[in-house]
Amino acid sequence: MAPKRKQSSEPRGAPAPKKIAAPDGKAGFDHSRVEERYGIVDRKFYPPQMSDERCAQYNNNEIPRPMNVLHSTLESTASAREAISVGDAVIHWFKRDLRTKDNRGLHLAAEKAKTKNVPLICIFIVSPQDYQAHMTSAVRVDFELRTLDVLKQDLEEKDIPLYVETVEIRKKAPGRIVELCQKWGAKHIFCNIEYEVDELRREETLVKLCLEKGISFTAVHDDVIVPPGDLKTGQGKQYAVYSPWYRNWMAHIHNHPYMLDEFTAPGQNPSTAREKFKELFDKPLPEAPENKRITDEEKKRFVQLWPPGEHEGLERLEKFLDQKVSKYKDARNFPATNSTAMLSVHFSSGTVAARTAVRRARDKNSTKKLDGGSDGIKGWISEVAWRDFYKHVLAHWPYVW
Repeated sequence: MAPKRKQSSEPRGAPAPKKIAAPDGKAGFDHSRVEERYGIVDRKFYPPQMSDERCAQYNNNEIPRPMNVLHSTLESTASAREAISVGDAVIHWFKRDLRTKDNRGLHLAAEKAKTKNVPLICIFIVSPQDYQAHMTSAVRVDFELRTLDVLKQDLEEKDIPLYVETVEIRKKAPGRIVELCQKWGAKHIFCNIEYEVDELRREETLVKLCLEKGISFTAVHDDVIVPPGDLKTGQGKQYAVYSPWYRNWMAHIHNHPYMLDEFTAPGQNPSTAREKFKELFDKPLPEAPENKRITDEEKKRFVQLWPPGEHEGLERLEKFLDQKVSKYKDARNFPATNSTAMLSVHFSSGTVAARTAVRRARDKNSTKKLDGGSDGIKGWISEVAWRDFYKHVLAHWPYVW
């Protein structure tokens, strides 16, 4: 999987590469590389560490993968985190899981709060630098903020506050999250794992940072049905080809059907929550960052194309399964037929869980087997599974973009 090296086009007589000393005294990264000189990689947010050599190190297991580091940190701190008593509140940190139904991290946070009858508080951090670093479109940011408005209303019906704050400097987000926990007396915070390198490292940092302050930070798998690392080839390696991976994925779910079980939505918060955390309920949602704003005309157009929130996502899913899925296999490659589910934005923002989609598709079928019954349903489940496959690839080969 390591990318092939490009043949150098440097002119003869070019200066020899310079090594920059690393903090540990070892030879650092070669900043004179062709790709560095011509700006192929944006260094404003990403360190100069991804190279063919580093890719080979990942492939040869010479350096740990961020996913494995996070798992190791969660495992090594499990007993210490479990020993922490519930505080005055429990927090769920929303990211790309903007829904109340079938949300594992939110479910676990609600269950933890219920054990001591303390309020559940939900948060979302708007990070302009993350949007910029990940090249998030302004339309996507608009959809996200509109969805947060729906989510805030849904949670408030259960007396659960959703606090949304803009943190301008992305590296300050972990520290700010710890500050909010301390401000509200929360000793437990839950979130769902994101599989990009930056996010995995951020979560690993938060596990340690929170524990230093007597706070339990727990990140769980939710964005995928089968967690990365659970599926191996006969040689014990990560699959690089989709078809055999998909067969193993299906077999794994058939052998572990609970993986498609639904996580219940949180119940009603204690009646004291609204008075105790009144300022959280009163705080309005922030505007989009200045460089991610769209015009009022664009807003009107996109709200028609992509109505926000999990209710719209689930309604679109049901409509597709009731009206279109039977013809999906034959019609999906013809855009003019309007034969697809049009759910990509909902999967991406987490307003609909992949687990929910596969479970409901399976329940519409004539069999509980994911590879049986309707050709349309089988084909569509295979397309949804592609999301899991890519997350597995990304977690195992962190240099994949």
